[in-house]
Amino acid sequence: MRNAFLALGAVVALSLVAGPAAAAVTEADLLVAARAVDFINSVPHGDVRVGIVYDPNAAPSSQQAGEINALMAGGLRIGNLTLQPVMVPVGQLGADRSGIIFLAAGVGADGGKVGHAIRQRKIPCVTFDLGQVRNGNCVIGVRTQPKIQVFVNHAAADASGTVLEAVFRIMITEI
Repeated sequence: MRNAFLALGAVVALSLVAGPAAAAVTEADLLVAARAVDFINSVPHGDVRVGIVYDPNAAPSSQQAGEINALMAGGLRIGNLTLQPVMVPVGQLGADRSGIIFLAAGVGADGGKVGHAIRQRKIPCVTFDLGQVRNGNCVIGVRTQPKIQVFVNHAAADASGTVLEAVFRIMITEI
């Protein structure tokens, strides 16, 4: 647990020095999001398949999904987890069997399909698209600029069976 706090602190410090926000997903963005996943009790340890859900018909969504996939390439190790990415077009979400969803920005109204999937399959969802968290389609939203903020939709967490470590609650904003 202490190591998790130290790692999160290091990511926070690095992100604060990184400068102005860019449209692209950065390594710091992904590390904060991945560290948030490490605080989810309901995620099993070991290799976890991460479905990067995107809209292939929306260029910004495809671009962000590609960036997330490239940053996780070969598996991203965080604590006792190794996140193994797989690209999942939103239309193929029903056939996917990922243990976690990373939702790319730009899926618009199709975010409702993601919300339905996480509730039905009892899996967490992480995104950089805070609107999808506000709408209850994703559990955790991350923003690293101008400061690190992690948002959790409490109702979406309950509905998807996402159980967060109690200590994590002091580091988040619940909506």
